[in-house]
Amino acid sequence: MTAGSPPGHDPVAGQVTRAEMLVDAGRPEQALDGITAALAEHPDDVRLHLTSGWLHLRLQRSADARRILEQVVAGAPDLAQGHVLLSVALQNCGRLAEARAAVERALELRPDDAATLVQHADVLLSGRARPRDRELARDRVARALELEPDNPSRLLGAASIHVRLGERDRARALVRHGLATAPQHEGLLYADAQLSVDDGQHSRALVGILAQNPEHAEAGYVLFLRVWQRLLAPMDTAVAVLTASALLVAWFMSDSLHGSLRVWAVVLAVALGVSALRSWSVLRHVPRVLVRRSLLDGTWSGRLGAAGLVVGWVGSVLALAALLGLRDAVAVRWFLVLLALALLVAGTGSAVLAGTMLRHARSSGYLAASELGLARADALRGSYRAATVRRAVVVALVALLSAAAAAGSARPDALPVAALGAVAWLLPGVLVVWRLRALGTALRREGAEPAGSVGTARTAVAGRARGAGGLAVLALATVALGAAGLVAVAHVPVLPNEHDADGRYATTPDSGDSDPTCSGSRYTWISCALRDNREQMEDWEDREPIDIPTFDLEVPDIPELDVPDLPEVEVPDIEVPEDTTS
Repeated sequence: MTAGSPPGHDPVAGQVTRAEMLVDAGRPEQALDGITAALAEHPDDVRLHLTSGWLHLRLQRSADARRILEQVVAGAPDLAQGHVLLSVALQNCGRLAEARAAVERALELRPDDAATLVQHADVLLSGRARPRDRELARDRVARALELEPDNPSRLLGAASIHVRLGERDRARALVRHGLATAPQHEGLLYADAQLSVDDGQHSRALVGILAQNPEHAEAGYVLFLRVWQRLLAPMDTAVAVLTASALLVAWFMSDSLHGSLRVWAVVLAVALGVSALRSWSVLRHVPRVLVRRSLLDGTWSGRLGAAGLVVGWVGSVLALAALLGLRDAVAVRWFLVLLALALLVAGTGSAVLAGTMLRHARSSGYLAASELGLARADALRGSYRAATVRRAVVVALVALLSAAAAAGSARPDALPVAALGAVAWLLPGVLVVWRLRALGTALRREGAEPAGSVGTARTAVAGRARGAGGLAVLALATVALGAAGLVAVAHVPVLPNEHDADGRYATTPDSGDSDPTCSGSRYTWISCALRDNREQMEDWEDREPIDIPTFDLEVPDIPELDVPDLPEVEVPDIEVPEDTTS
């Protein structure tokens, strides 16, 4: 936006300048209130309407901005900036063909405007970009940087284009160049944080942005999600480790295989440690009050979620320690019972913590009844749905492997506990999808309109059909997981079973012919095989000679054969000529 004439000579220009300053200070709502009040005094001023549309775009109210800017363009068809802002609004609403036409009209009016060139490149890359569109977008960005090489806003826009082109190194260089020119530019600081490879550096950059401007809504929301991601990920890791411990008991708790448990316990311990380090790399840069407020909010659900996190992690550590030394068959059965209890508490805590996250996001205004809030809720729902589908694929593969090896399973009584762990790993994600679906419905009921909601009747019918199909799949998955969880709980080996008679598990030879001392943790099967071969060779060398009996064979008489006399053949003498080559 540009202010126009000096504010001392033009009150409208003064209102526009004040709105721009409020936006720079992170207070776009207050800026919009001022422009709305100015429009009551000057209802026909194009600059105020243009500024109002721009502010609606900044507030992620693209549908309202589109209606305002369409009126601006209708009243001032030669105002290039109106076409550019209208292109942005149409693009946000999903009307890409109209957005491209609007920005191309702006290019006709102002072919050397850097902001228009960047917006044209952005529209070209929206949707399914063709190769020639990508090349044209690069050309537009390069032209814009030639016109305004040090403009922070142009550098930020160009960096965004290069990110969408998959050129993150180039985008990072442009952002750093912009920060060298304008080190306090919030957009560039936020882009620099988003382009950070390291999670800790990303969180530290977000905290720095919020320290400079506590009202930076986007940075606050991203940091909020980052904190909750690092609080929920260890819970999911703990549930996965508890489930894997049950599977290891099912597969390897036998006399001949329990030595493998130590190796797998170390592998799971490394995974648990990596998860803890990743969470610590983020949370150590976040204000402690935010972490405490997230986990310990004083409600019963917050306390239950925190308890689930503690039980999950303590249970995981103790389970790995038990895998290293637990060998009594009855103790293993009670170990499985404790695993089931830990999975129930951890799975419940995971679902409760995810619900607490949504409640905090709602109360903090991140999921408000607006276009932006609805878009965020839909994005979260899509993310949880995709993550749950990926987990379901992993669970299905492990289930197939367990079914194939069920006949030779060491302890089949551990499989129900592993099934309970799979339910505890999947069901919280399904429940969060339910809550986000209900949240989206509530936001629409409160007046939130999704971006690109305008469409044909066929599109609306298709959308309703997809929604009904998704609802049916979600309901079926919930019922199936609930039933599987109940069956698994019912089959947890609480009562004595046939495995109690196994006594204490000890490494034994595979067959009676093998040397018993060739088993155990001090030897590998390779060293045992080499030793057996060496002992066999020594036995052969020390063995006494074997008397081989002789047999007298009668030689038959072979009659003599009459060989006819062959005539002598005279070979004539042949004269060899002398060598004349020399």
